[in-house]
Amino acid sequence: MENKVYALKGAYVLRQIAGEYLAVPISNTAGDDANIVILNPVSQVIWGKLENGATFDEILNLVTTEFDVSKEEATADIKEFLNGLEEAGLLK
Repeated sequence: MENKVYALKGAYVLRQIAGEYLAVPISNTAGDDANIVILNPVSQVIWGKLENGATFDEILNLVTTEFDVSKEEATADIKEFLNGLEEAGLLK
């Protein structure tokens, strides 16, 4: 899993509105059934990394550097977030 490069499918623009981060699909580049994705601060940082593609280890290093979280907790949370994006069809 660590060597795989994760990247977003389609184009989104990030916006911060009323303290929440939103990933808004740009026209049909994200697909006909694309929805707005609500992100917390950690998932917003991960999302930004996914815009250009990143390995799991690169994402993990970024999260553990930017936030006060253990490597074990970050690993579990990142896996859960990436699995959710895959299930939603948002990753290549």
